[in-house]
Amino acid sequence: MSGNAEWPKRTLLALAVSSLALGLSGCWLDDDDDDDDRVGGGAPEFAAATVYVASNSGGGDTNVRVRDEDLELMNTYTTGANEGVLVNEAGHLVQAGDLMSTGRLVTACNAETRMTGDASYEITGATTTFSSPKGIARIASEGLIAVANNGASTVLLMGASASGDVAPVATVALAANAWDLVYDDASDRLFVAQVDGTVAVFDSFAQDQGVGGANRTFSIVDGDGEPSVNLHGIDYDADGDRLVIGDVGEAGSDDDGKLYVVDNASTADGQVIATTTIKGDQTRLGNPVDLQLTGTDVRIAEKANGGGAVLVYQNIFSRPGGNVAADRVLDTPAPESIEVVLEMDPAPGVTDILDPDTAYQLLTTSNPATGSATSGQLFSNESTLAAAPALAFDAGLDSVENVTLDRDGNAYITYDDGTTANSGIAVIGAIDARDNFDGSRDRLITGSNTRLMSPKGIELADDLGLMIVAEQAGAEVLVFSACASGNATPTVVSTGGVAPWDSDYDAEGDALYVALTDGTVAAYDDFSADLGDGGPDRLITPAMGGTPFAAPTNIHGIRYVASDDVLIISDVGSGAAADDGALMTIPDASSSDGTTNVGKRIANPGDGSDLTGLGNPVDIAFDGADLYVAEKINGQIQVWRDFLTDAALTGNVAPSDSVAATAPESIVLKPE
Repeated sequence: MSGNAEWPKRTLLALAVSSLALGLSGCWLDDDDDDDDRVGGGAPEFAAATVYVASNSGGGDTNVRVRDEDLELMNTYTTGANEGVLVNEAGHLVQAGDLMSTGRLVTACNAETRMTGDASYEITGATTTFSSPKGIARIASEGLIAVANNGASTVLLMGASASGDVAPVATVALAANAWDLVYDDASDRLFVAQVDGTVAVFDSFAQDQGVGGANRTFSIVDGDGEPSVNLHGIDYDADGDRLVIGDVGEAGSDDDGKLYVVDNASTADGQVIATTTIKGDQTRLGNPVDLQLTGTDVRIAEKANGGGAVLVYQNIFSRPGGNVAADRVLDTPAPESIEVVLEMDPAPGVTDILDPDTAYQLLTTSNPATGSATSGQLFSNESTLAAAPALAFDAGLDSVENVTLDRDGNAYITYDDGTTANSGIAVIGAIDARDNFDGSRDRLITGSNTRLMSPKGIELADDLGLMIVAEQAGAEVLVFSACASGNATPTVVSTGGVAPWDSDYDAEGDALYVALTDGTVAAYDDFSADLGDGGPDRLITPAMGGTPFAAPTNIHGIRYVASDDVLIISDVGSGAAADDGALMTIPDASSSDGTTNVGKRIANPGDGSDLTGLGNPVDIAFDGADLYVAEKINGQIQVWRDFLTDAALTGNVAPSDSVAATAPESIVLKPE
């Protein structure tokens, strides 16, 4: 429904934690009675992908079936919804539903490997104005989901990070009921398939949010002069400026469906003649309610004909059309929606970026004091540190602490005042495109069940669909689903009663490293298997010459560099001192245990000649070459160029560069 998504195939590692939130009732590898009929002389070849097929049968089958590119079944679950599906860059499945008295929009983590009952959040309630929502599409740059609100002749723009009974960000009136829609971000254009046989086209859609109505509307005539009747599934080939559209025809008929290709889609207006039409008894097109393009292959959710099937036509733009059978047919119960996600190398999480050629800015929080003018604000800097931090976003929350970002561009921010009543996590969508927290677009995780009193560092284990929070006042680590919302209950990880400050998860080694305020690092091996049950597997005590560093030691920032198997850590020392901070490395981190000599250490020698400027280095960010430091007590953002490879960066040395900043609390790389 949303067109040509790409994100990495999830690994079975995520299956180990798919029972994190709630009891499980789904099944892995549901055989169904699906029949794969390979038409046309052998099995066609497809690019590696994950295919999501959502059913919505009269018999109550509302399963999402997860398949590979050859339509082999990998997983089956339900989300509580039954209509259009998409999968975002963070690997979350979003599904519209009209099962209840009011519609809903459900976001469910771990799209490929989840089980029924795993954590999700949803938008639902009277304020939403949902009325039989059907197809959905992402407007990623704005953090919005466009919903074809079929029962009210509208398109609703909903906040992708929001939950609960929230109002639409915008409501767009249509001249007819919509069934599906597709958004092209490069041209900022929305195409809406309407059940009166027309397509409404909105130019500058994200910019104008549909104000003034559709810029153009067109209907379709096939080669036999027959007009379009009841358009449903729609997808767009931006490179060729072509639409592929399914026509259900009469909804009660299971043999009059059509598939159209329309050229010059961006300028189509009035009545247009389809470049290609596929129709007839050999096609098995009856009610093609959804479809998706992947390159030149189109996969179709055919809901009615023969009880339902996935139909696959290859080379859709070069075939002549007519009464031709699909290249692949898979019988499956009443498919309602389909989403295809191409396999690709996973994008690194922002705390795992190890490529200095990555284009990024720095995002920092400022926390001089609870309730102060800048305690809820986030700031951006160029990586060159050529200018002072610029205000990027105002969260409107007292005492903002740590910030991180997921692969979909959402910001996760911890805030605290030392009580569970006013502490929590704010999840903010599309932070680049906005200025302020908005309850209709964002959500909070807060309340007595969360155990959040003084949350500091927040880490996302992207492939596991988890957020990991260092709860300083409770002296524990709290693990939430990335789809948590409201008064959610976490998994509690023991730190042995020592307050943590930050953490970093190594996806390749499946280890979690936690910075503890007593000057040690707790390591949890095989983290996905047991979520730290039983406490740390290893406790690393930094030392020099076999002797641990003298108190006060107080580890805050921590980053694991997988390519070098090294930990980079920052030591605040005494929080009241402006000259006793340190930066250190722990070599062979994946096997280190007990008293461990550091590789390098940058610190004040204590003889009055301090060059480091390190007092309270509360957080660090690393791009694979350069180390950035949020130096709070001295009011600086520092950079140490070629931190691991420059042998001169040890002992009493100055940073490569720095810029003044108001009490920086947290720092993270923000990819551009």
